[in-house]
Amino acid sequence: MGRRSSKFTIKEKELAAALEISVEKLDEVIEFFDSDPDDEWDLKEHDHFEYSNQVWKNRIFSAQGAFAIAKYLDTHQKKSIWDKIREFVTHHKEKIRNAFVQRTVHENSSSLTPRNGRHFLSKKDTVAILSTSYARLNKAFEALRRSDLPLQIGVDFDDIEGVRYYSLSGFYRLSENLSKTLTSKDRREWCKAVDMAGRKAFKAIISEQESRQNQIKRAKKAARKRDKDTCQITSIKLTKNNRNFTLAGHHIFSSQYYPHLATVIDNIITIESSVHNEFHSWNGGSTNPCTIDDLIQFVCERYADNDDAIAKLSNIKKIFAHVQPPSQRRPSNQRLLPEQKPGHNAA
Repeated sequence: MGRRSSKFTIKEKELAAALEISVEKLDEVIEFFDSDPDDEWDLKEHDHFEYSNQVWKNRIFSAQGAFAIAKYLDTHQKKSIWDKIREFVTHHKEKIRNAFVQRTVHENSSSLTPRNGRHFLSKKDTVAILSTSYARLNKAFEALRRSDLPLQIGVDFDDIEGVRYYSLSGFYRLSENLSKTLTSKDRREWCKAVDMAGRKAFKAIISEQESRQNQIKRAKKAARKRDKDTCQITSIKLTKNNRNFTLAGHHIFSSQYYPHLATVIDNIITIESSVHNEFHSWNGGSTNPCTIDDLIQFVCERYADNDDAIAKLSNIKKIFAHVQPPSQRRPSNQRLLPEQKPGHNAA
């Protein structure tokens, strides 16, 4: 469980700047609050502020604390500061909310997938980012389907392998709808912030994805050069007289489940595209995780006469001996050995 959000987020320098006073002046005001416990001016620890540094007595304030100090200054100064502090606190809350929106987008965008020139996000991630429920999202979706500008399949939403996805255009329209129709003001403001802060986060994620894909392409190219345009399982070489097949760069430890190994050249092996497709079919589908053990088992079952391939893969296994298995369970047990299948009693 994540740490609960704190109401103490306003630093001394930020508050002093908003009040148009120096930090030293702010210290003087605070000293006045502390000087007479019986007057009307009260500044309470854990209510108006907390100490961020007990030795130097550095404080970090809540909105309530900021208003208390502003009220004092408004009473003792000719120039009113009240409107400015209200504006500051409002913008400060927006800044904090935007930061949490960006954090939520980054933590719930693993499903973001490029498709036909657009990026699509799963329904699960959409619900998490918009901080809503499946039922409420369905209601917003149906409202938009019946609107003058209905959501379009393949453009604003789509079903990918039986799972509902929304393109970013559809996602933002859902966010806009919820920002206007939710009953809770805080939730409306959250969905409203998604439109601005969320766009920045998605832009950064997509930029990183594109950069990473370029890195993977370079790694696969380097692996193919290392393997001399030769399938490392069948030993068939691509030459000018033998061009009736294509080669693929295969991630030994799947890039989806082992992203930290996706650009490691030792984790990429060059194999015929037909063999590549055969392996993933044998492994239960391209969405299943795969490891060096899976590839060795596949070669032993389907290409048992290739001693060089088995030896090469055994050496690769030693290189990655430290790699831990993924936490996700296999969607399919299609190719598990009998002793690995659920319900099988060991001898």
